[in-house]
Amino acid sequence: MGYKLTDEHWGNLPTVRITEIKLQNFKSVRNGTITFNCGKKHIPYGTSSDILGIYGQNGSGKTSLVEAISILKHVMSGLSVPDEYADCVSAGAEYSTLSFSFDLQYPDGNKYPTNGDIRKVVYCFKLARAEKKEDEEEQPQIFKDEELDEYIPYIGYKVRIFDEVLKVSGTICGQKGILKPFLDTSNPKTFIEPKPKAEILLGKLDEEKKVRLGIIKAKAEEKSKSFIFIMDMMELLNEYGDYSPYFQMLAELRLYAKHYLFVIDSKSTGLIRLNFMLPIYTNSQIQLVPVGKRFKTTSRALEDMTKCFDSMSCVLTQIVPGLTVSIKDYGEAISKEGKLLHTVELVAKRGDMEIPLRCESDGVRKLISTLHLLIMVYNQQSFTVAFDEFDAGIFEYLLGELLLVIQNSGKGQFIFTSHNMRPLEVLKKEFIWFTTTDKDHRYVKLTGLGESNNLRKVYYREIAMQEHYDNLYTETKRNLIISAMRKAGEE
Repeated sequence: MGYKLTDEHWGNLPTVRITEIKLQNFKSVRNGTITFNCGKKHIPYGTSSDILGIYGQNGSGKTSLVEAISILKHVMSGLSVPDEYADCVSAGAEYSTLSFSFDLQYPDGNKYPTNGDIRKVVYCFKLARAEKKEDEEEQPQIFKDEELDEYIPYIGYKVRIFDEVLKVSGTICGQKGILKPFLDTSNPKTFIEPKPKAEILLGKLDEEKKVRLGIIKAKAEEKSKSFIFIMDMMELLNEYGDYSPYFQMLAELRLYAKHYLFVIDSKSTGLIRLNFMLPIYTNSQIQLVPVGKRFKTTSRALEDMTKCFDSMSCVLTQIVPGLTVSIKDYGEAISKEGKLLHTVELVAKRGDMEIPLRCESDGVRKLISTLHLLIMVYNQQSFTVAFDEFDAGIFEYLLGELLLVIQNSGKGQFIFTSHNMRPLEVLKKEFIWFTTTDKDHRYVKLTGLGESNNLRKVYYREIAMQEHYDNLYTETKRNLIISAMRKAGEE
């Protein structure tokens, strides 16, 4: 089962970058569009990095953007979208609409048909909340509330992904084209359109293929997966599509989402703060490594983690002078199933002093968890990391230095939200966006700034004076906060 990229295709993969994100009826965002720097300014193949920093007051849509990217990763990887994202549909709306634009740049100077091609791909889909069936429930259908002393029905919800549309423009097979759909699933009668592209992807749509498409679509809906990127569909397209350039683009986007796009959200950092798990990037995926105690692991996993920590420590010791991290092996053990395992523990070292990593600060543990992803962003042009609250627990000056390193010498794409204003002073202005209080126009860039303008000071002035923008911040009055504090204390 499954499909494999051909050797020729592996040797000619494009650089993939997100160039634009559009959200509609997604959490607090009724309408919001962010265009990345690489979406406005062409960045040649394999050159400079692309950064997006988002600023704004609490509850104004920063985390919403990161969560949208997390959903994109699940959808394009062919994975089930977690049930928790069913609550992302705005109150009163039937569904959310998410649209992502990508820039695909293929290597030049070679013999392949895609030599030097540049393409734009737009992937749009809708997300709705669907009620679970009884046999799908992960929790009991009825639970008891001890305080009320009665049984209450539990209604579970899941995510439904539908009306997926993929558009492409640019050079394909030597011919340039304008932005047009090449895969549209919004028509329930035909499964996929337009017909000419469907026949390239699948050949002639006979009854047997229509039946298979119907089964795949039902399975995707049941499992909260993408109809396009679910493995069953990819296998079907690979079987009948003669490895067309359109199938290749689907495979490239799926590969990008699965192995090159990563999201660090509040759930990941919460595990670090609880001193419970450390999210570590190894073997092209995020592994949750226990940090609060010794644990058992396989020889292969131990080898992978050792390589990860060794490469990370050479950078870590420059960020936190003298600090390295490693995985300490306490010896072999046999599991109940008869497997050979190693008992290990994460440890931090400073010179001759060694302590369990759980005894280090939240900030150090967060740096360790983040660092290998930053190393990949620095070195790999198709690597994209979205990080919510990147500044939490990181020293202000160090935060600016890390971002400057990525900006000046990196190759990949880094997306972050922050409350710390230091990046506004060190990053290029084209890399910074701000949230607004307007649900219909949620994201903006500050325009008309000269090279000498300090973006941090400009932003503070706009919040205080509202010289050009009156929707960057909902004013809070100190005397009203004081009055509310007193009132709350009297009750």
